[in-house]
Amino acid sequence: MLWMNALRTSLFSWHWYQACLLAPSGLSLAATAAKLRNSLDKHHRSYISYRTRQLADRKKLKKSTAEKIHDHLSQNAHGTFLWVALVCQRLERCRAWEIPNQLVQFPQGLNQLYAQMMDQVRESDSCDLYMSVLAIATTVFRPLTFAELIAMESLDIDEETLPDLIVECGSFLTTKGNTVVFVHKSAKDFLLKESSNLLFRSGLAQHQYNLFQRCIAILQSLHKDIYGLFYPGVLLDEALRNCPNPDPLDNLKYACVFWADHLREAYKLFVQDEIIDDFHGADVAHDFIVEKFLFWLEALALCQNLSAAVKALIILRDLLGKEQASYKELIEDALRFLYLFSPVIEDYPLQIYASGLLFSPHNSLIRQRFQQHTSGVFSKLPKVDDDWTPIRSIYEYHDKHNRAKTISLAPSSDLLFVTTSFALFRWHVNQESMPELVEMINRNSHEKMAPSPDGKWLAFTSSGSNSESAQISAQRALHVRDWNLNRIIWSKELEDRQVLGMGISPDSQCLLVWYDEELELYDIKGAMPQRWPLEPKDRVIRFSFSSDSTWVALNIKRITISAIYVFNLRTGKRAKNEHIGRIYDARFIPNTHSLTICTGKNTVYLWRVLGEKVETWGHFDHIVIRLAFSHSDSWLALMDHHRLYMYDRSHRTLLQVNEVPFMQEIGVSFDDQTIACLTPNSICLLDVQALLAGKQPSRRDGVKSYYVSENGQLIAYEVDGRIEVWDATKFDILCSLAMSDFVHGKVWAMAFSPNRHYLSVADESSIVIWNLNSQSLRRLSTRLRSGGSLAVSNRRPDGSQWVAALQPRGSLSVWDIATNKPKRTIEPPDDSFPYACSIAFAGSALGVLWCQNLGDEIRNAALFLLYNVRSCEQLSQINLFDPYKSISYELNPFAEPIIKFSPSGELIMLQQSLGPRFVLWDLRAGGKCVPIGNRFDLFFFLDESTVSTDEGIFHIDSIEPSLWESMKLQTKDGDGMKSDRQECANPSFIHLTFSQYSRDEYDDEWIKFDDKPLLWLPTQYRGHPLAMGYDFIVIKHFSHFYSIQFAQEADKLMRQALQNLT
Repeated sequence: MLWMNALRTSLFSWHWYQACLLAPSGLSLAATAAKLRNSLDKHHRSYISYRTRQLADRKKLKKSTAEKIHDHLSQNAHGTFLWVALVCQRLERCRAWEIPNQLVQFPQGLNQLYAQMMDQVRESDSCDLYMSVLAIATTVFRPLTFAELIAMESLDIDEETLPDLIVECGSFLTTKGNTVVFVHKSAKDFLLKESSNLLFRSGLAQHQYNLFQRCIAILQSLHKDIYGLFYPGVLLDEALRNCPNPDPLDNLKYACVFWADHLREAYKLFVQDEIIDDFHGADVAHDFIVEKFLFWLEALALCQNLSAAVKALIILRDLLGKEQASYKELIEDALRFLYLFSPVIEDYPLQIYASGLLFSPHNSLIRQRFQQHTSGVFSKLPKVDDDWTPIRSIYEYHDKHNRAKTISLAPSSDLLFVTTSFALFRWHVNQESMPELVEMINRNSHEKMAPSPDGKWLAFTSSGSNSESAQISAQRALHVRDWNLNRIIWSKELEDRQVLGMGISPDSQCLLVWYDEELELYDIKGAMPQRWPLEPKDRVIRFSFSSDSTWVALNIKRITISAIYVFNLRTGKRAKNEHIGRIYDARFIPNTHSLTICTGKNTVYLWRVLGEKVETWGHFDHIVIRLAFSHSDSWLALMDHHRLYMYDRSHRTLLQVNEVPFMQEIGVSFDDQTIACLTPNSICLLDVQALLAGKQPSRRDGVKSYYVSENGQLIAYEVDGRIEVWDATKFDILCSLAMSDFVHGKVWAMAFSPNRHYLSVADESSIVIWNLNSQSLRRLSTRLRSGGSLAVSNRRPDGSQWVAALQPRGSLSVWDIATNKPKRTIEPPDDSFPYACSIAFAGSALGVLWCQNLGDEIRNAALFLLYNVRSCEQLSQINLFDPYKSISYELNPFAEPIIKFSPSGELIMLQQSLGPRFVLWDLRAGGKCVPIGNRFDLFFFLDESTVSTDEGIFHIDSIEPSLWESMKLQTKDGDGMKSDRQECANPSFIHLTFSQYSRDEYDDEWIKFDDKPLLWLPTQYRGHPLAMGYDFIVIKHFSHFYSIQFAQEADKLMRQALQNLT
């Protein structure tokens, strides 16, 4: 509206006028004020003239009437633009002949005019409705849209009619687009201060409580998958593009975000009014979380305001008293769910019902309450931890070049800063589920950043170019910026020196900067009270300040040695220690001047700096590369690259061990409640109470070795002196035996029969065949070659069953263990291929890949022979020859065999070399083959037309016929071995596209469906896929396996859902 634009102009002029009064000027303050006042008066007179002309044109007023209006406005406005605007707005609602009489009834002064407006509202036939709208508009936390106001007031009107109602609310309100706003802040202030008793007849406390209840009532319409998208991996942008019309969230957005704010305000006012016994908001909020929590999170994610959930849950948690422990337990559980899954929910809202419900712990109250809402894509939930792990939140940044650098936690707040190669993150760890990106660094520069622990200022260097496309440029200046004022406090030219690192003291008063040749200390104003020279070959690796900011320790690395320098920042005193070997880390113990140093000798030393004495503090049975102390002197955290160890400080006993892969840095929050860990591409927050309250550290060994059956359903592995067989479809151990019952010494090899009914286990002197159905054992005594191949066949209809194994001298022996027939020996075909590097059964046939040697590289040639297992007669032969590449086999007795047969034995897939080198043969087609260039480690046939790998499934029929090439194949006839194909092609490798369920080679975060994200894996559940079936995936993570089971017809439903997306 034009009058609103004029009003904004006037308000801007007034703020400009006030600012100029404060600014230095060549004029005196009085002269400046007078000049600005004259300018404002001129604007005001112009505005009155403009509004008078506008009113006269619209109402077709006589010139005399217009002059009377102009004079009245000029005499009574007293320079107030808003008064003029409101009077003219009300005159526009009068008939032309009523204007002269109405004009003189407007009181002078804005508050008097507001009072008159309220009197008119009270006299209206719809007084209660107008008062209610004004009451809501006065107490909401942001302006409401038309849809939100209609919902909050339960108005029985449509959005087209609402502006007419707003006009009737005494001119206090107006519309801006589809939003209801106050004409000016003073109007809202008047209603709150002068008309509170009229607006809030039951009291402001009850009114806020009513708004809270109304929000909760509105949100009862929330439900799972409110946009009807179905596919769990749909991106937020895709979801918003496919929003139904009308948007079911249009009228819910305010309630979603602000219900807890109204609850908090109501509680505060109930306490002030001493009527807290009548407050039942906690019960209402608890019931809402129980019934609608996940649907509410989905709505907030679609509203792009997921952070409001953390704020609301913290508000609710803080309102709960000790007598509401069960309520608080639910809220804490909801927070843990949100902290862990919010990074993915923010971008993929429906992962709430996929990853969220699949991987939240078994005892999670949220999981138990909403388990029936798990995405219909999954038929079973994987076996997960019973309770929440100590990992509270993980934030990942996916740029592989953006590596974590430093971590700092404020000494008196929950503020965490993390610097990476190109960014600075700020995180209030007790209030936010994810950090905020606050600064970015030019990728092509050598710029450095260091935030103050209190978050008030930032030290940084600037380079000669701000262009990201420019070549790498040198640092030009050192700056310190006040974050609150967003201005540079001081700068210093670097004069061709290179800043190698910076650090700010815990009290945020000193900046330490190191260069090649010296160390400099600045105070917050830019003065440099201290400077220390460094030796030319010194390189600062790490630093640590004492809690009182008196001392700083630098970990110095030279070409051959490490050293610790300590500097007194007040006196300039320095000392060093360079006689304790390689140093990984050095930290001051909180509130002391004692320095702890961890070294490459698995030893932590204590250096009492004032006494210059170094002593051994502790020696550990694991490497120690970083350490951090609690501020309460109760515990110490040590870390290696993959584990965090919690030790009791007094007794130096191990309290807990937690796996956090690839850790680089750790820090402890001021309240000892959070440990922050940095990995190369993530920030991980650990809950200390959960760490210390967990089970005592287990000495159970991890899975040392494993073997996967055909179709990936069964996995055999050795663990804790037992051999266990795990069934992926049942999510449980199928059978288990103590190794001492049937193995002598070390297990050398394991192999499943093709039908998975039998498991053969070989040691130094025997082979044991384990019937997995009857649990019976059959032993065969023989000498085997260490690390040699092993295979067991199905039991044949005639009762025979065969075992093949490599003998010490290289020959291959075959036994019929069912009939106890003597063994048969298959000798190498010639001296060129003396070793059987892989063997496999297919019906009554035995396939053998003969090679030149074992355990190293197979140079130039390999030979595949197919034998009749009964007679050991050759049936066919394939010569493998690649003149350009050597063929390498990594012989691990528990790795997948290199040979894989289809169930009929007519298709063969061989691993030709390590990495992306596989060959698929169709023996039915006279030796046609397809070389495959994908990189995967495990593979097997699901049926005659489908191959499963650890990266996904591909269908043989999808390979273009023109891509099949001829290779040299020899078959047996009456005259001996005869070549059916004489040409020896060396075709190019094809790259397969996986369909259905798969995993990207370079992305372990997601399980994909038809190459689209389907299921996000939390960090603690990421690992290497061992098998992918038609409807399941098996993943190994550290020392355990888990399986994800998909529902029947899920693939069809998901493809249909993807097709429906626009």
